[in-house]
Amino acid sequence: MKQELVTQILETFTHQTGIKTAWHPVKNKALDTGIDGHVKISLQNEKLSFPTKVKTSIRFHHFPQLVEIHRQQKNTLILANDILPKIKNDFKNLGINYIDGTGNAFIKNKNVFIFIESKKKNETAKDLKAKPFSKAGLKIIFQLFINEHLLNATIRQIAGATDTSLDSVHKTINGLKQLNYLLALKKDTLAWNNKKDLFEKWITEYENRLKPGLSMGNFRFVRERDFFAWKKIALNNETTQWGGEPAGDLLTGYLKPEIFTLYTTETKGDLIKNYRILPDANGYIRVYQKFWELETKNEKTTPSLLVYADLINTGNDRNIETAQKIYERFLQDKF
Repeated sequence: MKQELVTQILETFTHQTGIKTAWHPVKNKALDTGIDGHVKISLQNEKLSFPTKVKTSIRFHHFPQLVEIHRQQKNTLILANDILPKIKNDFKNLGINYIDGTGNAFIKNKNVFIFIESKKKNETAKDLKAKPFSKAGLKIIFQLFINEHLLNATIRQIAGATDTSLDSVHKTINGLKQLNYLLALKKDTLAWNNKKDLFEKWITEYENRLKPGLSMGNFRFVRERDFFAWKKIALNNETTQWGGEPAGDLLTGYLKPEIFTLYTTETKGDLIKNYRILPDANGYIRVYQKFWELETKNEKTTPSLLVYADLINTGNDRNIETAQKIYERFLQDKF
């Protein structure tokens, strides 16, 4: 899998630039330096070698590890099919070399400087055929994550649990199969495959596709003292739960919220009346429609998977640290 990814990325880079490359994987796995191999680049009279880390995609929670590898190895090159734009910018500022799956690159070494940032990611024929990441599909995937017994329920049962159509469930399940995220063990038995990779994909697609449409607007507290006494607010946890930073604080005790996130099935009028908040375009309370069902509903926070995703997607260092604590405490055994 890793060899195939490296070959694809380097071939695309060579096709875009004409620059020859060669890959030399680490042979002695016992010497764990954090790198996967070396990429050798030939440029006229220059022959350069880069200690290289390979990732399928790079998200905010990968960033601290990659910075540490760069600190230890120097001149590190990151190969990844997909790198978030903000992370690319941070890599450039720190002098960390990278090449992505479409040939975009930042390489700075001695007298060599290569910077390409114009190529957009193309969907493969397989991606175009399998579309499990629609808005409905993202809801279905999330529900399967938090209620795993649904994975082998009927299409009708999954549709009922996710409030989506039979067609959406059918397309999502088939799409996940086509992308090898679901394997058919028997006729009526499915199992996850590359589940962590799917979760990371879900985190990005959720932020970009589903979450914006769930927004009910920004608010602020009527009484400013509630900003500091927010834990005393009696939410109706059957309908409304903390997400993002306040949920991160409740789960870890590591974070003082600056932006408050709520997920709810209540109306705006109910929220204003019940929790003494007011609409404010620049407000620090961000409210979203709840889009899942849990068998245990009376919880103060949204599911830890969603808290993790909301924190990671902020790109804020303190939030990412908190997200890592949540992953280690609640999620690593699931992925």
